[in-house]
Amino acid sequence: MISKTKRMILLVLIVMFPSCIETHVINTVHKDGSISRSLIIRNDENEFPPELIPVPFDSTWATDTTWETGGPDKDGDTVTWVLTATRKFAGVEEINEAYRNDRGSNRDLRRSAAFSKEFMWFTTKYRFSERVEGVLTIECPVSDFLSDEELSFFYLPDELKTMQRNGSDSLRIRELSDAVDRKSDQWLWTVLFREWTGLFYERFGNHPGLAVTRQEMLSREKEAVELAIRDSGQYGGEDKWFILLFGEAQFNLLETEIDSATKLLEERIDPCLSADDYGMEIRMPGRIVASNGYADTQSDSLECGGILWTVKGDYFLNQPFEMWVESRVNNYWAWAVTLVFILFVITGFVIRRARQ
Repeated sequence: MISKTKRMILLVLIVMFPSCIETHVINTVHKDGSISRSLIIRNDENEFPPELIPVPFDSTWATDTTWETGGPDKDGDTVTWVLTATRKFAGVEEINEAYRNDRGSNRDLRRSAAFSKEFMWFTTKYRFSERVEGVLTIECPVSDFLSDEELSFFYLPDELKTMQRNGSDSLRIRELSDAVDRKSDQWLWTVLFREWTGLFYERFGNHPGLAVTRQEMLSREKEAVELAIRDSGQYGGEDKWFILLFGEAQFNLLETEIDSATKLLEERIDPCLSADDYGMEIRMPGRIVASNGYADTQSDSLECGGILWTVKGDYFLNQPFEMWVESRVNNYWAWAVTLVFILFVITGFVIRRARQ
């Protein structure tokens, strides 16, 4: 039997070893719906195996490798290798095909891109989005636990969080960050508790020795979540959690069934647990008018209208995570045609009046 302590540690999404590979994706959307995609990948070694990259990448991409130095180590300066890979996609269909055939580190995620173009005479509206489907279906949105300000900080890209923590308002930002960490832990364990409860009673609700009803179990949610946050990762902490839910006698009787439901939960949330984080940037034609992302503060990206996100496993635990941008392009030819038409009508009216 796999150690239950190890399982319960794995259930906490924020306790993960980060990948040494850092990936930033840039989608440059063109008016015809084609997308120029760039990957900027950093690694401590001059190796970039496709199976370790969190987005689709293979030998068909054009690549260029450089290196940059950081702080000093025992041998001098630390070196980071940077791979820049580029490829042009004819449309979102090709991107979606790449996602379906992905063999990288995030191959278990269900991702897709979408593009739309709406002609509005004086302007044309463009919309591009990338979406990661939710892993669980349990109803428990993170917005129920966080205020609007906290929710915005929860989704804030990592590089912008770092800038805010080191900025002039760093004290307030650190307090905000602590509040978000605390409340997002409550949300996370609430989702896991509800999903585990559903799994257990779906499979073992008719067990002859089961004396705890589903409603009785659910009534202990708050206490169970508080205990999970306090004791997660501690030796024997998971036993205390299940003893709280079932009582000691029931726990001893149903230990095999409890372990089975926990294993099923692990399998369901594995795409989130094993997901490698990566940065996403979308650049649009024209002027950006709406988005659920964050404006890039880097000068190069600012000139291109870049909007940023960080893709993390807990974002799509039990709800879809969509990154979308809308922009508008002025149709100057439409303005010219309209002006000529107005002048033509006015001229005709003046000539008609003059003849009369």
